[in-house]
Amino acid sequence: MSDEIRKLIDNCLLGKSSAWQELIRRFHRLIIGTCAHYVPREEVTDTSQQVYLKLTENDYHLLRKFKGDSLPAFIIYLSEISKNISMSQTRSIRRYEYREGISLDLSIDILDDRQNQEDVYFAWEEKREFYDLIEGLDEAHKEILILRLKGYKFKEIAEILDVPLGTVLARANRAKEKIKKILTKEIKP
Repeated sequence: MSDEIRKLIDNCLLGKSSAWQELIRRFHRLIIGTCAHYVPREEVTDTSQQVYLKLTENDYHLLRKFKGDSLPAFIIYLSEISKNISMSQTRSIRRYEYREGISLDLSIDILDDRQNQEDVYFAWEEKREFYDLIEGLDEAHKEILILRLKGYKFKEIAEILDVPLGTVLARANRAKEKIKKILTKEIKP
């Protein structure tokens, strides 16, 4: 699998349109989903297009910067790029709304809806602990859980990993059982 993702990226860097189309086909949902977390619904499509433009900008500069060779590493890399572009877009939208005279009530509502630092920290800490648990698994189980956390369906994971759906389901169940065993060992006195 790792050779396949590296080959796909290398073919994109060589300018092969079929490779670029394959990259879009495989990761469009990830990019759209990530953008949807950070920008208003009506801005998701435009923001995802900005992600694609940024990926192709300066002769695929961002793709060239990716030095990993595993699918999970590339998924995380693409997610971070999508997140950063989305957050930048959100700041631009807010600046525009401010210049256009967004109402004080709406501004207060936006501020009230923000998470406080303590909530953000605890959510981050829980996520970090869970990812630490996943890191303890072997590569086959780790890949499936990471892809599930990114929102992929089992059928899509089977296509991405190029394994039968039954294998994906079995590995997912084994991975969940392993994590449950680890957690129950940590909870017992």
